[in-house]
Amino acid sequence: MQETADLVSIYIPTCNRFDLLQRAVASCLAQTYSNIEVIISDDGSTPDVQEKIQRLAAVDHRIKLVLTTQSFGACAARNKAIALATGKFVTGLDDDDEFKPNRVELFVKAWYVNPGMAFISANSCIYIDDSLKITSRKKNRLITLQDLLHTNVIGNQLFTLLSSMRAIGGFDDDLQARQDYDAWIRLVEQFGPGCRISEVTYIIHQDHSYQRISNSSRRVQGYDYVFKKHEHKMNSEQKASHKFYRCLYTENPSLWTLLPKTPLRLWPVAIKVISLRMLGYKV
Repeated sequence: MQETADLVSIYIPTCNRFDLLQRAVASCLAQTYSNIEVIISDDGSTPDVQEKIQRLAAVDHRIKLVLTTQSFGACAARNKAIALATGKFVTGLDDDDEFKPNRVELFVKAWYVNPGMAFISANSCIYIDDSLKITSRKKNRLITLQDLLHTNVIGNQLFTLLSSMRAIGGFDDDLQARQDYDAWIRLVEQFGPGCRISEVTYIIHQDHSYQRISNSSRRVQGYDYVFKKHEHKMNSEQKASHKFYRCLYTENPSLWTLLPKTPLRLWPVAIKVISLRMLGYKV
């Protein structure tokens, strides 16, 4: 079958988080779709950590390495991996997250079932701590540029042609946060809409002491940069959506200060997120 002949490149940026990286890599090697290459792009880890990564890479011939002696940021790490990739398709994984075993297989199948799409994405579940898991159960749907200009309805990863990621120039090195959102806007703008499948195939871990690749101190810069870059494409509703999400995720507002200036269609989002925060969860 054509599907099993297609090599899929998976890039994983990392820096000094070897224990988490091991789990991420293991989830790639456990994929039911085996025709993959895993590109670990190390962004200036200490020499002892890089030695561990080299030993990890020796375990499986499908693992490739990009090592740097200094940190250039997550975008640069992703772009270096994309430059090294040789697959027909490409997708990403953060080093503190993991794939469910059938993620790549479902992506490849969905690609051929939905010809002409610019990308395929899927649902995720978030482990906030040992006692709480939030699962996204959104239905199959088409995702257009107009959808994306409201907010990042794709998430932090998608599956697309390697040639498409290279055509848009990869990730914007000037961004320290919201890099994925900016890249997805450019991808859909150039290649058209994509498709989200209903399956939950990605696990986001917030149940560890490390900070996420894009931490809270960088979020404001990310929101403002992306808004300035793409504002001219947005209508008034899309601009209002962007301002709402910026406030929700960078200013930590109370429900009573947020709701009066929130469009009614976004009240359920505000109530859900702030209620979880009131219970002590970091969302």
